[in-house]
Amino acid sequence: MREIKDIEQLFYHEIQVLWSAEKMLTEEMPKMIEKATNFGLKKALEMHLAETRQHLVALEAICKQLNIEPEGDFNPGMKGILEEGTKVMNKDTTPAAMDAAIIAGAQKVEHYEISGYGSAAYYAEMLGLEGIAKRLRLTLTEEQEADTKLNFLAKSIINPKALTV
Repeated sequence: MREIKDIEQLFYHEIQVLWSAEKMLTEEMPKMIEKATNFGLKKALEMHLAETRQHLVALEAICKQLNIEPEGDFNPGMKGILEEGTKVMNKDTTPAAMDAAIIAGAQKVEHYEISGYGSAAYYAEMLGLEGIAKRLRLTLTEEQEADTKLNFLAKSIINPKALTV
Protein backbone atom coordinates (compact mmCIF):
# COMPACT_ATOMS: atom_id res chain seq x y z
CA MET A 1 0.00 0.00 0.00
CA ARG A 2 1.05 3.53 -0.58
CA GLU A 3 2.01 5.84 2.25
CA ILE A 4 -0.51 6.08 5.10
CA LYS A 5 -1.33 9.74 5.69
CA ASP A 6 -4.70 9.65 7.46
CA ILE A 7 -7.29 7.48 9.20
CA GLU A 8 -8.96 6.57 5.93
CA GLN A 9 -5.74 5.12 4.51
CA LEU A 10 -5.00 3.45 7.84
CA PHE A 11 -8.50 1.94 7.76
CA TYR A 12 -7.92 0.56 4.25
CA HIS A 13 -4.61 -0.91 5.42
CA GLU A 14 -6.31 -2.52 8.42
CA ILE A 15 -9.01 -4.08 6.23
CA GLN A 16 -6.36 -5.49 3.89
CA VAL A 17 -4.22 -6.98 6.66
CA LEU A 18 -7.34 -8.47 8.26
CA TRP A 19 -8.22 -10.07 4.92
CA SER A 20 -4.65 -11.39 4.67
CA ALA A 21 -4.93 -12.84 8.19
CA GLU A 22 -8.27 -14.51 7.52
CA LYS A 23 -6.95 -15.94 4.23
CA MET A 24 -3.95 -17.49 6.00
CA LEU A 25 -6.22 -18.86 8.73
CA THR A 26 -8.51 -20.62 6.26
CA GLU A 27 -5.41 -22.44 5.02
CA GLU A 28 -3.87 -23.23 8.43
CA MET A 29 -6.88 -24.05 10.62
CA PRO A 30 -7.53 -27.44 8.98
CA LYS A 31 -4.05 -28.50 10.17
CA MET A 32 -4.94 -27.49 13.72
CA ILE A 33 -8.21 -29.43 13.51
CA GLU A 34 -6.36 -32.50 12.25
CA LYS A 35 -3.80 -32.37 15.08
CA ALA A 36 -6.38 -31.77 17.85
CA THR A 37 -7.42 -34.88 19.77
CA ASN A 38 -10.10 -33.51 22.10
CA PHE A 39 -13.55 -33.76 20.50
CA GLY A 40 -14.75 -30.44 21.95
CA LEU A 41 -11.65 -28.66 20.71
CA LYS A 42 -12.03 -30.15 17.24
CA LYS A 43 -15.67 -29.02 17.10
CA ALA A 44 -14.86 -25.51 18.36
CA LEU A 45 -12.12 -25.16 15.73
CA GLU A 46 -14.37 -26.51 12.97
CA MET A 47 -17.11 -24.04 13.90
CA HIS A 48 -14.66 -21.16 13.96
CA LEU A 49 -13.19 -22.20 10.60
CA ALA A 50 -16.69 -21.84 9.11
CA GLU A 51 -16.94 -18.38 10.71
CA THR A 52 -13.46 -17.49 9.43
CA ARG A 53 -14.54 -18.31 5.89
CA GLN A 54 -17.49 -15.96 6.36
CA HIS A 55 -15.18 -13.26 7.73
CA LEU A 56 -13.13 -13.55 4.56
CA VAL A 57 -16.26 -13.14 2.41
CA ALA A 58 -17.38 -10.16 4.50
CA LEU A 59 -13.99 -8.47 4.14
CA GLU A 60 -14.08 -9.04 0.37
CA ALA A 61 -17.51 -7.36 0.25
CA ILE A 62 -16.16 -4.45 2.32
CA CYS A 63 -13.20 -4.11 -0.05
CA LYS A 64 -15.54 -4.07 -3.03
CA GLN A 65 -17.66 -1.39 -1.35
CA LEU A 66 -14.53 0.68 -0.62
CA ASN A 67 -13.10 0.02 -4.10
CA ILE A 68 -9.85 -1.42 -2.73
CA GLU A 69 -8.10 -4.71 -3.44
CA PRO A 70 -8.20 -7.21 -0.55
CA GLU A 71 -4.66 -8.40 -1.36
CA GLY A 72 -3.24 -4.88 -0.97
CA ASP A 73 -1.26 -5.42 2.24
CA PHE A 74 0.21 -8.68 3.50
CA ASN A 75 -0.02 -9.46 7.22
CA PRO A 76 3.43 -10.42 8.55
CA GLY A 77 2.16 -10.43 12.16
CA MET A 78 -0.33 -13.22 11.54
CA LYS A 79 2.24 -15.10 9.46
CA GLY A 80 4.59 -15.06 12.45
CA ILE A 81 1.91 -16.26 14.87
CA LEU A 82 0.98 -19.10 12.51
CA GLU A 83 4.62 -20.08 11.94
CA GLU A 84 5.12 -20.28 15.70
CA GLY A 85 2.06 -22.52 16.00
CA THR A 86 3.25 -24.77 13.17
CA LYS A 87 6.63 -25.13 14.85
CA VAL A 88 4.98 -26.28 18.08
CA MET A 89 2.55 -28.62 16.27
CA ASN A 90 5.53 -30.34 14.61
CA LYS A 91 7.12 -31.20 17.96
CA ASP A 92 6.79 -34.61 19.55
CA THR A 93 4.14 -34.14 22.27
CA THR A 94 1.51 -36.06 24.14
CA PRO A 95 -2.02 -35.63 22.77
CA ALA A 96 -3.03 -33.57 25.80
CA ALA A 97 -0.01 -31.27 25.48
CA MET A 98 -0.72 -30.89 21.76
CA ASP A 99 -4.29 -29.83 22.49
CA ALA A 100 -3.04 -27.31 25.07
CA ALA A 101 -0.53 -25.95 22.54
CA ILE A 102 -3.21 -25.65 19.86
CA ILE A 103 -5.42 -23.68 22.22
CA ALA A 104 -2.55 -21.37 23.19
CA GLY A 105 -1.77 -20.74 19.54
CA ALA A 106 -5.42 -20.24 18.63
CA GLN A 107 -5.84 -17.74 21.44
CA LYS A 108 -2.85 -15.75 20.19
CA VAL A 109 -4.61 -15.60 16.82
CA GLU A 110 -7.89 -14.52 18.43
CA HIS A 111 -6.26 -11.78 20.48
CA TYR A 112 -4.53 -10.44 17.38
CA GLU A 113 -7.80 -10.45 15.45
CA ILE A 114 -9.73 -8.85 18.30
CA SER A 115 -7.27 -5.96 18.26
CA GLY A 116 -7.46 -5.60 14.48
CA TYR A 117 -11.24 -5.78 14.21
CA GLY A 118 -11.69 -3.40 17.13
CA SER A 119 -9.45 -0.81 15.50
CA ALA A 120 -11.00 -1.25 12.06
CA ALA A 121 -14.54 -0.90 13.43
CA TYR A 122 -13.59 2.28 15.27
CA TYR A 123 -11.97 3.75 12.14
CA ALA A 124 -15.09 2.90 10.13
CA GLU A 125 -17.23 4.71 12.70
CA MET A 126 -14.93 7.73 12.56
CA LEU A 127 -15.29 7.78 8.78
CA GLY A 128 -19.09 7.57 8.95
CA LEU A 129 -19.18 4.07 7.47
CA GLU A 130 -21.84 2.77 9.85
CA GLY A 131 -22.79 -0.33 7.84
CA ILE A 132 -19.18 -1.43 7.58
CA ALA A 133 -18.58 -0.65 11.25
CA LYS A 134 -21.58 -2.79 12.19
CA ARG A 135 -20.27 -5.76 10.17
CA LEU A 136 -16.79 -5.39 11.66
CA ARG A 137 -18.27 -5.28 15.18
CA LEU A 138 -20.20 -8.49 14.44
CA THR A 139 -16.94 -10.17 13.44
CA LEU A 140 -15.26 -8.72 16.54
CA THR A 141 -17.97 -10.31 18.70
CA GLU A 142 -17.47 -13.68 16.97
CA GLU A 143 -13.72 -13.49 17.59
CA GLN A 144 -14.31 -12.65 21.26
CA GLU A 145 -16.74 -15.56 21.58
CA ALA A 146 -14.23 -17.94 20.00
CA ASP A 147 -11.61 -16.79 22.50
CA THR A 148 -14.05 -17.34 25.38
CA LYS A 149 -14.82 -20.89 24.19
CA LEU A 150 -11.11 -21.68 23.87
CA ASN A 151 -10.46 -20.25 27.32
CA PHE A 152 -13.21 -22.42 28.80
CA LEU A 153 -11.84 -25.56 27.12
CA ALA A 154 -8.30 -24.75 28.26
CA LYS A 155 -9.18 -24.06 31.88
CA SER A 156 -11.81 -26.72 32.46
CA ILE A 157 -10.61 -29.69 30.37
CA ILE A 158 -7.48 -29.45 28.25
CA ASN A 159 -4.85 -27.87 30.49
CA PRO A 160 -5.73 -29.92 33.62
CA LYS A 161 -5.49 -33.07 31.52
CA ALA A 162 -2.10 -31.99 30.14
CA LEU A 163 -0.90 -31.30 33.68
CA THR A 164 -1.59 -34.84 34.86
CA VAL A 165 -0.19 -36.81 31.92
